[in-house]
Amino acid sequence: MPKSVYYYQLSARGNADTYLDVKTRIGVIYHRHKGRYGYRRVHAELGHEKCHLNPKTV
Repeated sequence: MPKSVYYYQLSARGNADTYLDVKTRIGVIYHRHKGRYGYRRVHAELGHEKCHLNPKTV
């Protein structure tokens, strides 16, 4: 492992996850529909819940 990657990982360990609330909402949507929703439907459902994100984020 390169030295720069090692020190980056050390510094990034203490940072909070900025997408934690979105990840939980995605999990709720996914489990509510019993795993039948893919990323496109999940993204559309988040749009209906007024949570507009970049499609690459989902």
